[in-house]
Amino acid sequence: MPITPRDRWNTFFVYLPDGKLSPAQRYSIERIGALTGGTAIVCAAPSVRDVPEELLAMADAIYWKALSGFDFSAYALMLRAVAERSSGADLYLQNDSVLGPFADVDELLARAPWDLSGFMGSAALENHIQSYAFLVRGVDDATVDRLASVMSTRWACNRWRDVVNLQETRFARVAAVGMSVGALWFAPRAGDGEIGLATAMKRKLARSSTKPVIADVRDPTLVAGLELVSAGFPFLKKSLFGRNRALQDANALAAFLAAQAHPPVIEGANDAGR
Repeated sequence: MPITPRDRWNTFFVYLPDGKLSPAQRYSIERIGALTGGTAIVCAAPSVRDVPEELLAMADAIYWKALSGFDFSAYALMLRAVAERSSGADLYLQNDSVLGPFADVDELLARAPWDLSGFMGSAALENHIQSYAFLVRGVDDATVDRLASVMSTRWACNRWRDVVNLQETRFARVAAVGMSVGALWFAPRAGDGEIGLATAMKRKLARSSTKPVIADVRDPTLVAGLELVSAGFPFLKKSLFGRNRALQDANALAAFLAAQAHPPVIEGANDAGR
């Protein structure tokens, strides 16, 4: 089920090492399926035979990729597919490290004026957009070429720290050479404000751990998740129900989910932020 010509494609990346969708992943697929445009799913699974058959009824296009590589390898795949098969279309991309969207993403994106629109900008390490969800407008071959140094179908990073240093935190800077870039929310760096690029690179090189760490607990998506969704932010990070549960009121989070029209269920840890 490949990409076909559309004005917009909404893509969801699911990480399925056991070939099984979680309830949280199903919830996000349903929410993304309600957005304007076609729905595409990139499924990372051990083999193409492990792609759940139920996905066939949940999307207009489905792609399989190997388990290696993080979300940027899926983003690169969809960027190329849209450029080749639906040139000029807008491309919304989301991974399954977040739950949602809860708010009206169509309305949020309609008032975002940039060619590359993120939801949360961050000044940690260097100014960048958090990569769990964003929109690229008017995707074509030139877009693919412009972003090739951060997302490509020819290579992929397979360590979390490499994805952060070489892809996520460079993404906005590389795109800004030929595109307008912005985010609807912004998280300033803790401490003494913005830092220079040279300092940012030194800090990146100094952080060699391959395991995710909380670099800045002032990240509002971690320490103010409920306040953000109350203000219209469309996502909750799944890590708030797992490794970062100590940063939020678990009972308040559970109450928020229970109050949704079709309450999502959080279980397991199959997500892009593995």
